[in-house]
Amino acid sequence: MSPRIMALLTVLLAAGCGPWRLWGEIPAAPEARAEPLFYSDLGPDTVDVSAYPPELKRDYAVYARACSRCHTLARSINAPYVSRAWWEFYIARMRVRATLHGEPLSPREIQSALDFLEHDSNVRKVARAPEFDAAKAELKRRFEAALDERIERLQKEPQPKLLP
Repeated sequence: MSPRIMALLTVLLAAGCGPWRLWGEIPAAPEARAEPLFYSDLGPDTVDVSAYPPELKRDYAVYARACSRCHTLARSINAPYVSRAWWEFYIARMRVRATLHGEPLSPREIQSALDFLEHDSNVRKVARAPEFDAAKAELKRRFEAALDERIERLQKEPQPKLLP
């Protein structure tokens, strides 16, 4: 196996998506999803950037356009990640997924998203940690309730016959 293929497989496995997802169905657009996949999906999907420096307002616009192609902005806005290193890892995963689905992120989009996420994380999640932690706890509580409802609904639905 070539070193390039090995590197791609390593990234895919490290990103938590096995090779089986390469041939899977392309995920529905964010607005088409009826149910949240993560607790962070239940939070706000915008950030008030009016007090941010002009270059970060531009970075927010690039981030919003690039990242909303595949998931709601709420997912990253409300995610617990705060360090630039973690955001780099997270975006590397997204870059692989976006490339597999034909919409690769450009280096400029990546840089803008990283700059915005790093600044925003420091402003909203680090400097105001008690507020962010309380909001995160409420999102987790709501998500658990939504999961309980989903499980109850699935248990009531007729199950397909798997064996003849």
